[in-house]
Amino acid sequence: MALRAMTRALGSLSLTPPAAAALGPSLLPAAQVTSSTLLQLPSSSLLLPCRPVLTSVALNAKFVSWKSRTKYTITPVKMRKSGGRNHTGRIQVHGIGGGHKQRYRMIDFLRFRPELETKPGPFEEKVIVVRYDPCRSADIALVAGGSRKRWIIATESMQAGDIILNSDHIGRMAVAAREGDAHPLGALPVGTLVNNVESEPGRGAQYIRAAGSGNVHGNSRPGIQRR
Repeated sequence: MALRAMTRALGSLSLTPPAAAALGPSLLPAAQVTSSTLLQLPSSSLLLPCRPVLTSVALNAKFVSWKSRTKYTITPVKMRKSGGRNHTGRIQVHGIGGGHKQRYRMIDFLRFRPELETKPGPFEEKVIVVRYDPCRSADIALVAGGSRKRWIIATESMQAGDIILNSDHIGRMAVAAREGDAHPLGALPVGTLVNNVESEPGRGAQYIRAAGSGNVHGNSRPGIQRR
């Protein structure tokens, strides 16, 4: 009696059509009916309850990074830390996470960038403030000239109130550059300590940008091959 009652109860939970359910108990033994009805139960009823907390969450694809900005600004931009995770939320680099919140300040590595309204040629800028930047080892300086302001990499002895010169002219005589000025390498005398060097003219500083780094400008020329 108990086996027959259990068979009827499991038969009512079957997902098979009514015609197949009606023919099943009359043609199959009781043991086969119970096994077939167990296999036809929905999978959600057999799963164990799990905690609703997600240990791995994908990053928001709608978040706008500072790298995608096309307009220059001196206002600090928000940064989102990845915590060593990729776009799917899985950890790719261990040991990354926590720390104080940081904001990115856009650095203009191209020193000779004259304004469109002014005439081409050397121009001067005034240092407003020198401060610490959490995104790099070197200090940065806010300079102003004309109708704009921008962040640049500060030198060791740069202070607020200094006047710096930006030039692209190479004359016949070497210039007596002061600390913080920007000149082409061909205009500097041999032995000058330089930093923030471009790989190509107009590309922006790519070398010697870290704090405490510098290089002595030398008169290196390609060797002449004689036949």
